[in-house]
Amino acid sequence: MKSKLTAAIVLTLMLLGLFAPLCSQESEALEPGDYNITIPGTDAPAEPVYLELRNGEDWDWTIYITNLSNNYLDLRFNATTESSEIHLERPGGSMLHPSGSTEGSDIYRGEICLKVDKVAEPHEQVKVTMIIGITDIHDKSTDIIEIVFLVKVSSIYDTSMFYNKFLGIFDNTLPAPLDSPWVPFVVTILFWIIVSEVACVVLAPRLARRLDKFTSDDDAKKFESIITKLIVIWVFLLSLNMGLQILGAHATLISWFSSASTIFYIVIFMVIIWKVYQVVMEGILMRLEDETDGNSTLDVTLMPLARMIGKIVLWIAGTSLILSTFGVDLQGILVSAGVISLGITLGAQNVLSQFFSGVVLLMTRPFKKGDFLKINDKVYIVKKVKIMFTEFLSWDKDQVITMPNNAVTAATIVNLTRDDEAYRLYVYFDVAYGVDLKKAEQVMLDVANKSPVVLHDDKHAAPNVRMTNFGDSGIELRLGVTVKDFNGNITAASSLRMEVYQAFVDNGIEVPYNRLEVTMLNDCFQGSRRPGDFVED
Repeated sequence: MKSKLTAAIVLTLMLLGLFAPLCSQESEALEPGDYNITIPGTDAPAEPVYLELRNGEDWDWTIYITNLSNNYLDLRFNATTESSEIHLERPGGSMLHPSGSTEGSDIYRGEICLKVDKVAEPHEQVKVTMIIGITDIHDKSTDIIEIVFLVKVSSIYDTSMFYNKFLGIFDNTLPAPLDSPWVPFVVTILFWIIVSEVACVVLAPRLARRLDKFTSDDDAKKFESIITKLIVIWVFLLSLNMGLQILGAHATLISWFSSASTIFYIVIFMVIIWKVYQVVMEGILMRLEDETDGNSTLDVTLMPLARMIGKIVLWIAGTSLILSTFGVDLQGILVSAGVISLGITLGAQNVLSQFFSGVVLLMTRPFKKGDFLKINDKVYIVKKVKIMFTEFLSWDKDQVITMPNNAVTAATIVNLTRDDEAYRLYVYFDVAYGVDLKKAEQVMLDVANKSPVVLHDDKHAAPNVRMTNFGDSGIELRLGVTVKDFNGNITAASSLRMEVYQAFVDNGIEVPYNRLEVTMLNDCFQGSRRPGDFVED
């Protein structure tokens, strides 16, 4: 009996020793007062969070968890959803230090994001649950908290309001087999075709006439053709989008066609804008040139620069719109583009120098096509100014010289025909010492006044003669005349030289030239052979 009693006592003591730790842990278990969870703007976790989102939209919250206990708390997050079209991005796990700790933070801050798929179907209410597990590191006790989000999805691809309705408005009440949604679909397409025809007949000519006011030529027909194409394409895509909703197509198909239509809208619109821009800009520049008789700094020669600026703006705008259609983050692209641009700037300084020099030349236009320029003592004829280089013709027009624009802007340029094609020509003559200079001057002026290669009008300076130098054998005179153009100045100079020379001969005016006089110093030489001279006479 004693042995049985002893065994019972021992067994009881063993059981008490085994469950004592559990009792101790239960008494020190994690309680809600050991932490605090808040989501600003909501009553969570006490109350569900109600939210209404559309396709592709998302909503963000910040969650704060504060450790109010004296122990370390381990945080873990998980999520469940009733629909695969709604996603919850939960925060990452973390460790909270005891309250008031100086070694680390006792407050956790995380981000929660609810996202709806772009092609999600409509839902009245979808339950999304975020599960937070908080574990006391000291006694391993754990508390589970659930935060409930009730999401209503309003799908932009909901076809219930348009299904089997004429124009998406009027119900199809026709008897079978005409009660099929294909009947409203066909009727709607035909209706929009008629609308586009009316718009092309009524609106296109009026808009074209308004645009034509900006040009100097009659471009109304061009504008009308461009506007007509824009209207037809726009109405066609609009009718197909509506038709898919009438047929009750799946959200994926509607989404795909809607995105494709948007891209077509953007591309076609940019093409139309580009064509209209070219015609309008050229017309404006031509009008300015005509109204100012070519004296304005704005004329048709600015078209290359206008085209370049227009292309850059339209490419950037079109690409940005297309990327934004697919939800691409343009901010990240701009940052990357900045880094790439910096690398290009450092690696292609010469190319950029050419580019910006070309922009400067096109804007300031110190010369134009056909001008005669003197660059580094060589004469060139301007053929074409491009954004990276300028093409010149040699004076004889037998060679094409391509010069980088940065080299052109760095050089000292003499524009020989900028303001006037007429050219001031100077021809030099020598007359002998002792000649009547007044007579020589008058002879030269008479020749110049009668010459057909010299311009005689009030706009240009009259011929004149100047004495310019005392030479070794004569006096240098300069005849200044104005000829029709620089290109013919060599021929004109040659003609004047021959006429003046003949006039000098006719008037007895001596033209000096270098002469060699030989004086024989041996007076005994009589023209006979010297003794011992074996050279034959």
